[in-house]
Amino acid sequence: MIIEKATSLDLEGICQIDSSVIGNDSRKEYLSEAIEKETCIIARMDGKPVGFAVFDTSFYDNCFIWLVIVLPQFRRKGTASGLIQYVEKNCPTSKLFTSTNESNVTMQKVCESLGFVRSGVIENLDEGDPEWVYFKPIS
Repeated sequence: MIIEKATSLDLEGICQIDSSVIGNDSRKEYLSEAIEKETCIIARMDGKPVGFAVFDTSFYDNCFIWLVIVLPQFRRKGTASGLIQYVEKNCPTSKLFTSTNESNVTMQKVCESLGFVRSGVIENLDEGDPEWVYFKPIS
């Protein structure tokens, strides 16, 4: 698996991954902007895009991983962990945050296996499914 910064040439593949997972292409402009700002990374296996992540430092001036999206057939193969570890290694702040829904037990396990701890909860983003915020200090 190769993980690297996404380029404009990756936009179509990233949007296809996103659309196949969430069911629409509503984030195309957001993903294009993230690629342009160099805050989007892509995971490839055999040269094909299999996942991506978006991060930035807009969360109280701390690095926050906003999206980690992996094609279903490439889950449980270390793709999400690899994307998160790439951000961690290149984190521009001393604190790294991410979040996931309470219902997303798989992502919670990924976060905890990488040394993140629960830092709080946000209610009312998705009705009936609170968002757990995770934190990891970066040395």
